[in-house]
Amino acid sequence: MAEIPTFAAFVAAPEIDERFSFPELGIEQRLRIPAAATGGQLCLVEQICAPGKGPPRHVHIRQTEVLRILEGDFMLEIDGAPIPAPQGTVAVIPPGRPHAFINRSSATGRVLFLLTPGSDLAAFFRTLKELSAAGPLDRERWNEALAAFGFAITGPPMEA
Repeated sequence: MAEIPTFAAFVAAPEIDERFSFPELGIEQRLRIPAAATGGQLCLVEQICAPGKGPPRHVHIRQTEVLRILEGDFMLEIDGAPIPAPQGTVAVIPPGRPHAFINRSSATGRVLFLLTPGSDLAAFFRTLKELSAAGPLDRERWNEALAAFGFAITGPPMEA
């Protein structure tokens, strides 16, 4: 039997809250548990979404994503299929499945998502910040820069 990797217990204290703001997308990412804290097993992010906003359609090549809608009324899209996602919804999205979501409510929404295996999301968000500062979404250029993170943009954000 293969040995199961282990890591020390980790408690995310309030000061462990690295934030990355993307006003052009209407989202703020809050890195709650960095992958390094779990030996790369997982990472946890809270996303704050303005009304009518969400990330572009994208795919995680090597990671499973688990979403939990904490606040708001969202619409998910997985493999092109729309799925209503009110507060409390949980979705498990396997690697390689294109997906996106949008906040359909008139108030700010919050989504918690866990990625496994974990990755250096701080480096990913810094790269994304540099790309967005350089101008509007250029899928080819962005995907070239984001490929090292096992991530690709597959389309524009969903529309409200």
